[in-house]
Amino acid sequence: MKAMFVGPLGKVTGSCTWLFDERKGWNLLVDCGMQQGERTEQEWNAGHWPFDPAKLKLVVLTHAHLDHCGLIPLLYKRGFKGSVYCSKETAQLATIQLKDAIKISDLGYTAADVDKIKWHEPGKGGFFGRFHPVDDDLFLRFFRAGHVIGAVSVAVYWGPKDDQRSINFSGDVGPDTEDAENLPWLRHRMGVGSCDFAVLESTYGDKVRDAEAMSAMQRRARLKSLLDQTVDQNGALVLPAFSLGRTQDVLFDLHQIVAESDGRFDEVKFLMDSPSARKMHVPMVEGFMRTENNGLSHGKVRPCWLGKQFFRAFGLNDKDPDHCSYADQLCRSTLLGEPLAWPAGRPKPGNALSQAWRSVFTLVRDRDQTAKQIVGKPTVLLMSSGMCDGGPAAYWLPRLLGLRSTTVATTGYASSSSVAGRLMNVATLPPSERGRLSGELIWEAPGSKHDDAHYPIKQIEAHITALSGYSAHADQTGLVDWAFSEHKGDLYVAGKTIFIQHGEDRARKALAVALKERAMQHGIDVLPVVMPEELDDVYDLDCHGQLMTNDRRAAELQAQIELLNAQLRKMQKAA
Repeated sequence: MKAMFVGPLGKVTGSCTWLFDERKGWNLLVDCGMQQGERTEQEWNAGHWPFDPAKLKLVVLTHAHLDHCGLIPLLYKRGFKGSVYCSKETAQLATIQLKDAIKISDLGYTAADVDKIKWHEPGKGGFFGRFHPVDDDLFLRFFRAGHVIGAVSVAVYWGPKDDQRSINFSGDVGPDTEDAENLPWLRHRMGVGSCDFAVLESTYGDKVRDAEAMSAMQRRARLKSLLDQTVDQNGALVLPAFSLGRTQDVLFDLHQIVAESDGRFDEVKFLMDSPSARKMHVPMVEGFMRTENNGLSHGKVRPCWLGKQFFRAFGLNDKDPDHCSYADQLCRSTLLGEPLAWPAGRPKPGNALSQAWRSVFTLVRDRDQTAKQIVGKPTVLLMSSGMCDGGPAAYWLPRLLGLRSTTVATTGYASSSSVAGRLMNVATLPPSERGRLSGELIWEAPGSKHDDAHYPIKQIEAHITALSGYSAHADQTGLVDWAFSEHKGDLYVAGKTIFIQHGEDRARKALAVALKERAMQHGIDVLPVVMPEELDDVYDLDCHGQLMTNDRRAAELQAQIELLNAQLRKMQKAA
């Protein structure tokens, strides 16, 4: 088996790894995502690949974010006819994401191409931990990654049982471990066991967060202080959030703050303008209540995605059917806006938070009408467009940035070139200094690809800040912990050789140092850590992961040509 790390190298978006073996006929991808906010975005998203999509047998998808799935429809348009192996939840959410992306970007494919995708979740008897055959002597194993609902790490195994080799792909690694979950919904990431090789993301490979930065209590305290400020100023709190993952976490925290505040925020109008998130919430609720007896739970039935911290927050017992039924209602109340329906006269299970919980958000259906209704009234506006580059942000920000009673609080990563990144650049400047700035914020006007919305930076009066603690990515410590997991006193190293991709070079280099230091702590003197540099480099996974020289690649190609010529001569002779 050979590997080519097509992307991203020295970048954060555009995940794609090609595995192939010409003799066995194995030809597959792990992820095929679009680049977002990169200098090479336009060229990459045009699909200039080193492989022929028509010759691929299958694609493995780790999760539904567009930087991992965004170019899969283009594969089908270019001739791919195989299946995409992933969790059912990833298939549902990716379909929504892909069709929405078409509306705001020219990606070279249409909704009809999205509809061609053959999604497949293997394993009727359980998804996690089991060996799923996809070809002769070729298997996949899936492990929960804890990043977003449906997200997995995946291991690929090839060869006969007595000479089998394997490679782990981290996908995007979540921050939470068992009994140390700080995000409100998701179960902790799983250990992935030991393989010959591992491919590890490095988005935050150079950052180590302290406990306070990831504390759920501290995160909600910061959010509550912004709510207090909004009430005092009769203003608007604008919360841009990515539709998948971040929006649901912020929704949960706002509901909890309201439930614990004894009417303090009863006059606040809570609005959600996130069409993509709204579509995702039905499959999310179904996914959160999904359970299975998987290959790693030793005969126990457990939720696939919903974490124990959700049950703990409400004082519920995840083994009690009535409590699980009420947990389902709490999910529906939070994500779908449904009222809690519990039989009259029957005590609600759980603690005080469980009793006080109620749906507080209203969906924005008519933006112009809503904009008139919120003037001079305390309002929370949770909107999609995490980087504020389009969608609802293009409508709301030009109307609200000029008001000193407005607070814009970003909830996650924003590239420096994005609108959110440019807003953060002026966050510490007082309005008097902002007035001296030149330049404009520019959005593509909703419904038009030609008429843009412009807003002069010097006119920004709103308070700009950032809410931390919502990251769905592991930091350096979490990434190293993924590579070196322990279970019942045994150490499992994800790969005897580790390839680092999916991160800027400074993050990759810092993570490489941290991996080697952890290896030394475990008594492993030599741990090869490889940072692929060129997109056309090929690594031979059947020969210690060595980088193949041009001479060797040329020799292999020549051998294939000679074999094909011999087969052709045989066919011609037979004819």
